[in-house]
Amino acid sequence: MNDNETLDEYEKLILDKLKIGLTQVDVSNYLKKNHIEPYSLRSIEHRINALKKRFEAKTLISLIYILAKKNYI
Repeated sequence: MNDNETLDEYEKLILDKLKIGLTQVDVSNYLKKNHIEPYSLRSIEHRINALKKRFEAKTLISLIYILAKKNYI
């Protein structure tokens, strides 16, 4: 893993919402309500799975922990 990797604004937004306890469905609804695309549940799941793979996290909780520890979120 490269420590110089960064998150884009869309990824930060998704993770910030998950970090405060929203579900993926809640995040999807938030994005849709605020006209932020893509907002489908599948798009959110795909982005989360890609981030877990990129940062070698097995769970969403471990992903958020890793990224918070690196001050990415």
